[in-house]
Amino acid sequence: SLSSVCGLRLLHRRQKRIIGGKNSLRGGWPWQVSLRLKSSHGDGRLLCGATLLSSCWVLTAAHCFKRYGNSTRNYAIRVGDYHTLVPEEFEEEIGVQQIVIHREYRPDSSDYDIALVRLQGPEEQCARFSSHVLPACLPLWRERPQKTASNCYITGWGDTGRAYSRTLQQAAIPLLPKRFCEERYKGRFTGRMLCAGNLHEHKRVDSCQGDSGGPLMCERPGESWVVYGVTSWGHGCGVKDSPGVYTKVSAFVPWIKSVTKL
Repeated sequence: SLSSVCGLRLLHRRQKRIIGGKNSLRGGWPWQVSLRLKSSHGDGRLLCGATLLSSCWVLTAAHCFKRYGNSTRNYAIRVGDYHTLVPEEFEEEIGVQQIVIHREYRPDSSDYDIALVRLQGPEEQCARFSSHVLPACLPLWRERPQKTASNCYITGWGDTGRAYSRTLQQAAIPLLPKRFCEERYKGRFTGRMLCAGNLHEHKRVDSCQGDSGGPLMCERPGESWVVYGVTSWGHGCGVKDSPGVYTKVSAFVPWIKSVTKL
C-alpha cells in the first residue's frame, strides 16, 4: 500500500540552493517532481515544483496554471530529476491526463491555491517507483505538524540569486506561529495557509521562483516524510522579515482523497 512506501528517503544518508539552501543529494527527495511547459523543442521550461502523491497523482499549486491555462497538452511532469540539464537514468517525463484546480481558487486571490495533476498511464502505473521516485505521505485531515517538527524542508530548483539552480536544492525551514503571517499580511492570510520561514536576516531561507507549487515537508517521528505545505506566495527572494505562505495541505485532505480516490 502507499502508506508503507510513502515518505521514505532511501538515499539521503550522506547528508551534508534555494537561497540559504544546499545542494540536495541525488535521489534524496524522491517525491520532488517538476511541472514543465511542453515545448516542441523538448527542453520544456520549468514552471513549478510539485509533489508525487502516488504513481499517477501529483500535488501542486493552482497558480501554476495561471499563465498557460489548464489544457493538459501544454504540460509534462518530470519525475526522478536531480540535475535539470543532465538526463539521468531514473528521470522520466510523463504527459498530463487531467488537471484539477480547486473550484474555490480565484486567480486574483491566494486562497485555495492547490491543484492536482493526473499523469498519463493506466491506474497506478504512471510513474515507475524506484529509490529515486517515491510518493510523499499526505497528512491526516487537520493534522498539525508537531510542535517539535523542527525537521522541515523546502526543496526546488528555484531562483538561488543567480538564475535557476541546475541541481535540486534543499533548505531547512522553521514553521512559524500564524500570527507572524497574520500581522504581516493581514486579511490575505487565511486558515487554509501555513506560515514558515527564517526571520533572522543572517539565516535567510526562502523559496523563490521555480519552487512555487513545490513541497514543504516535515519528518514524522519514525522516518516518514509528510507534505504539509505547497509553496504558494509571499516568497520575496530573500526579503527580510517576510515569512513565506504555503497552502495548508491538511485542510484539503478530504478534497485530495475525493479527487484522487487515494
